[in-house]
Order: sequence, then structure tokens, then C-alpha cells
Amino acid sequence: MKLFYRIAILMTAILLAACQTPVIHGINKAINLGTELPPEMWERNVAAEVAFDEVWAGAYNFANRNLIYTFGIEFGSPEYDMRVARVNLRQPEYGAWVSAGQKVWPTTAIVPDHLPMLKGGDIVEVRHPTTWHANKDFVAKGEGSVVLRILCSKGQQDFADCVKKQPRIGKYPGFGETGTLYPASLREYGFTFTPKYDKDGKAIR
Repeated sequence: MKLFYRIAILMTAILLAACQTPVIHGINKAINLGTELPPEMWERNVAAEVAFDEVWAGAYNFANRNLIYTFGIEFGSPEYDMRVARVNLRQPEYGAWVSAGQKVWPTTAIVPDHLPMLKGGDIVEVRHPTTWHANKDFVAKGEGSVVLRILCSKGQQDFADCVKKQPRIGKYPGFGETGTLYPASLREYGFTFTPKYDKDGKAIR
């Protein structure tokens, strides 16, 4: 357990000290070697928790700006101008010393135009295609990790009861596969994704 926490602290320190460069990709892959989300969590619709109130990508704190970079949200790219949610998934398995769901997998999801601004603590359904670079070239390809719908809104009166009704991993409700159809292409949903911010982070719509 001590080793687990030491690794977590080291990873946080590196993220805080580094900038958005390709080195970050290598660091994250090295630290997470063999411990990233297993393939059975790829190409699935999964329940996830919104980590922070939704803001412009450049308004997240320094560590999280570096984190979203590892998933394809790079400063100056078209993806940086989109609605980007920082969401947390949970690992179904992670070694003998960590129970199912105890380890969080932080990632990103692009938010479609029709959804309201997300709040930290919201439980959402995410179309989750892969792990690293999930949203790289999202604007050009039209494919990537996206929020499909809000399952439980943090402000709703029956929020706690709503979360209990969602999928769970181990003792953690609000995480795991939702069991809904995962179509071959994101385009089949008919969602629209248009820039929300200008290059300085000012909302343009």
C-alpha cells in the first residue's frame, strides 16, 4: 500500500512540474504501464463522474491541463476550443492490494452542444473508445470520447438515490458499463459539436 501511494505522489509531482510536451505522454505511459484501463473497458459506454465544473480547457488547473493533453486536448488545437469535461472512471481491477473500483482513471470527454454545462459530481454516460489520445484530432475525425447524457445531476433533489441506481464497480456506484448500445460511429447519435470558446477562452456561443 505504501508503494502505491508513493507512486501516486510521484506521478502528481511530475504532472505539476512538467509542461504540455510529448515527454508527458511517455511519463504517463511509463508510470501507468500495465495499470491503465483494461481492454474490456474500451469501446464501451460507461458511467463516470465529472471531476470539476465544466470550464474552458485552458481554465483547468496546471496539473489537469497537462492531464488532458495526454488524451489529445492540446493547447492551440481545435479540440482546445471545444467543450471539454474532466471525468473520472474507475478501474475494475488493479492488483491484489487495491479493491475493485478503488483506483480512479482520470480522462476527458468532449461535450455535445445540446447538453447543459456540467457540474463537478455529475454522473454522466461516456462513450469511451480507448485510453491514451482518446480525443486527439477529434474535430477532424469526428470520433473520440464524448459525454452521451447526464445520468444524475449533482443538483437534483434525489441525487443520492439516482446514483445508487447506476452501474457500480465494487462498492462504488456511478461507475462501470451502462450496457447501452455502442454504435460503430459517433455520428450515429446525430450530435453536433461546435467550438464553444475562442483562442483566449472567451465563450463565443
